[in-house]
Amino acid sequence: MSEDKNIKIAKLIGLEKKTREAKTEDELNFVIVNETRQLVDYISSFLLLKSSTNNFSVKATSDLATVDRTSPLISYLEKIINHKDHRDTKDIQTIDIEKTSKSLKIKKPKNIPGFILQVPLFSAQQGFQGFLILSKNQTFNENEIDLLTHLANTFGHAQNTFKSGSSVNQFFKKNLGSKLFWSTLILFIIISIVPIKMSSTAPVDVVPSNPKLVTAPFDGVVKNITINNNDKVSAGDLVVLLEDLDLNNEYNLAQQSLQIAEKELLRSRQSSFSDTNEKARIAELAAQVDLKKAELNSVTKRLKNSKIYSTQNGIAIVDRKSEWQGRPVSVGEKIITIANQNEIEFLIWLPVKDSLVIQKNSLVKVFLDINPMKSLEGKLLRASYQPSLSPEGILSYKLTASYEGDANKLPRIGLRGTAKVYGSEVSVFYYLFRKPITFMRQLIGI
Repeated sequence: MSEDKNIKIAKLIGLEKKTREAKTEDELNFVIVNETRQLVDYISSFLLLKSSTNNFSVKATSDLATVDRTSPLISYLEKIINHKDHRDTKDIQTIDIEKTSKSLKIKKPKNIPGFILQVPLFSAQQGFQGFLILSKNQTFNENEIDLLTHLANTFGHAQNTFKSGSSVNQFFKKNLGSKLFWSTLILFIIISIVPIKMSSTAPVDVVPSNPKLVTAPFDGVVKNITINNNDKVSAGDLVVLLEDLDLNNEYNLAQQSLQIAEKELLRSRQSSFSDTNEKARIAELAAQVDLKKAELNSVTKRLKNSKIYSTQNGIAIVDRKSEWQGRPVSVGEKIITIANQNEIEFLIWLPVKDSLVIQKNSLVKVFLDINPMKSLEGKLLRASYQPSLSPEGILSYKLTASYEGDANKLPRIGLRGTAKVYGSEVSVFYYLFRKPITFMRQLIGI
């Protein structure tokens, strides 16, 4: 008898040693559900620990490397243990399978043994850890229950080693009283109230500030654009030809009509000396001559305007030249732009979602794609009150900024990049959390 007792004590010491030497939580769980059989006889065992949903779920089973979540037995045990009559128990107790199944209206699995023992696991540091469930076909005797009471504390303490520091309450208890925590909090508050200029980034284009638009002088068809994009243009250079075939025909017809009217007027004047009726027609024919002259002058002007010349020096901005040939245009419709490369400004499309409070002469920094390491400074000239669609199809405010850099290092018209627009001063806290605050306000409607 004494020899059996010494053997059990040796096995108990060996089991506690394996429990302490477990390097991972999975290894510890394996020892608990399998090695306990050396001291307590059972058919199967299950280890249930708290999950993220605060319910108990099976983490390990005896004789199996992994837990089969589809097993009816696993599902049955989790439903029983998570019931209010069993989840808060602090003492080892035997669960009456038949009675519990009927009260919970749960179908009992066929392969479950007749007796189930529920062993709560505790640790001195974090308290309740979970349950060890043991099952067999006979009742557990008092010696086995005493051994399990001792092992419950051992297993609970071992589980605590893998969960230390994971509790939110422990984290606050550990850190709220430290000087480092309060120093960091005070430093964060001080930094949060430091004023900083609000800013937003937006796409930007380099555009001419005072461009000269070449428009259609009358309804017609574009015959040819004689210049290419970025060509240098001088005042008086021919830039656009409109189709003049119909105008030439009208001009010839107007000339012939005028000649006929003048001959008719001359004949009537010559005949008026002898014929009083012809003398009466002279005024009418003279008016006809004046009308034909006006028609000829109108056609002559339109024929002259079919050739459009530049009125200033600069560079040509032609949008898809090949598509203009043969295209009908209305009077006043823009065909090309003549821009002075020494007069530029920045066109900024500020998205509505990134809008901020800005004022005239606000600072603007431009980073062009050709040289993103160097910024160009500017000042805000004007901003649209209503948003419109940008070339990228984004609802944006249209801003215009001047160039305040070296006049000898003007960026080329047509370059693109990113502009940083500075607004009013705000705190660092608002600067960092403006978008989350906006999102939450729109989400909850406050």
